[in-house]
Amino acid sequence: MDIDLNKLMGEALVGAGTSVWAWDVSEDVLTGMAGSVALLGYAKDELESTQTAWNEVIHPDDLAANDAAYLMHAAGHIPAYESEYRARAKDGSWRWLAERGRVVEWWPDGTPRRMVGTLSDVTLRHQAEHETAERDERLRQITRHVPGLLYQFRLPADGRGIFPYVSERCHDVLGLDPEALMADASLLFDRVDPADRQRVNDSLSDWTRSQAARRVEFRYLHPGGPIRWMLGVSSPRAEPDGAVVWHGYLEDITDYRELEKAREIAATAEAANRAKTEFLSRMSHELRTPLNAVLGFAQLMELDELEPLGDGQRHRLTLVRESGEHLLRMISDLLDHSRIEAGQLAMELADVALLPLLRECADMLAPAALAAGVTLRWDTIDPHLQVHADPTRLKQVALNLLSNAIKYNRRGGTVALAANAEGDETRLQVIDNGMGISAAHLGSLFEPFNRLGQRRSGIEGTGIGLAITRALVTLMQGRIEVRSTLGEGSTFFVFLPASGHKEAPGRPKLP
Repeated sequence: MDIDLNKLMGEALVGAGTSVWAWDVSEDVLTGMAGSVALLGYAKDELESTQTAWNEVIHPDDLAANDAAYLMHAAGHIPAYESEYRARAKDGSWRWLAERGRVVEWWPDGTPRRMVGTLSDVTLRHQAEHETAERDERLRQITRHVPGLLYQFRLPADGRGIFPYVSERCHDVLGLDPEALMADASLLFDRVDPADRQRVNDSLSDWTRSQAARRVEFRYLHPGGPIRWMLGVSSPRAEPDGAVVWHGYLEDITDYRELEKAREIAATAEAANRAKTEFLSRMSHELRTPLNAVLGFAQLMELDELEPLGDGQRHRLTLVRESGEHLLRMISDLLDHSRIEAGQLAMELADVALLPLLRECADMLAPAALAAGVTLRWDTIDPHLQVHADPTRLKQVALNLLSNAIKYNRRGGTVALAANAEGDETRLQVIDNGMGISAAHLGSLFEPFNRLGQRRSGIEGTGIGLAITRALVTLMQGRIEVRSTLGEGSTFFVFLPASGHKEAPGRPKLP
């Protein structure tokens, strides 16, 4: 049986997705076209054997680049003609073809006379490349939106580890270029805090005990500034060549650790506040019981008509009673301050008539004003004016402000009370023409236990009255302001919701 080897070879090449061609450039005649057209599903006689006819099946968008590649070779700029382009198959689809050839014969004038080359169907390769590119793009999109970086770390048997893959977030997390880290793994490991390197090395070396996911936290000397805390989570896998490959995730957890630390500090402070509140509550009870007994006996002795006291005795007894009352007020203030700090002071908000409450406060402090030589003066206050507040705590606020205005005044001075409605608020003013407050002290006026240099003034006080006052006003959904000039006096403004005000949900935040 005769075998046509040329035909057999041609069929074998087509079966492998390749054909061989020759082109008479001057005559524009292609030979070996049977294999070329077969790659596109055409019969030999369905396409004319010319380059001109072949150009008609090349995708219009690829034709210019293909011509340019041929001209570069024909001009002697490149050793071979190489081009990949899309060609229209018989079924209407587009196939990717890779063509490679070279001029094998030239005319005396240096122009091409004859070329030979190969044509291969590379559609499957292009499809695979396209699918790979799509997968890579999906991976890039995913890794771009996760807070940390994804990586693959390979540790060969010789111990020289490399990063075959590092996601784009490498620069954001580590301050390193991904390409640079993949080229040199020591860029990361050299920046691990020396105190944590052994722990990181142990996490890499103990993979033989378990191939389960493991995590390690370590400090990292970031190129852009301070030390950062990192969390690495990875799973190891043994390779046939003895290498170990880790697929993992690395995240900057500095903010998380600082938040946890802040929570621990807050929890400790809260526990300390609770302990302080409990201690003060017990202490106040233990102190109040005997103190109330002392005050009770002092009052009985003052009122005893059967055995009246002499003037000297009565004066000394008055000092005992006043000192006891002062101590009782101090205990109450300390307990209130502690409850406010612990968030344990409840408010019973209601509509309160302002004028009767202020009159009651003024009557209570009238003896103190008389003793200090200070005149209490009233501006006109609407008798129907109401505020939305806790009546007990509002009374405490008014007493604190009036008491301070009297204590820090001068003989012959005045304290004025005023109140008026302002939109959905009611404004209460306590005005004095006493010693005033310097601008340097105004910023720390409401700090607890800060008496603003008055400790040696002889004026009694603990320095927490105004701190309590501001906290109470805030808890009643109001605010307090002050204007003062040293040597001229002060005005305190208390703004509270007018009556009928709707309570805001939740507890107001104390400043």
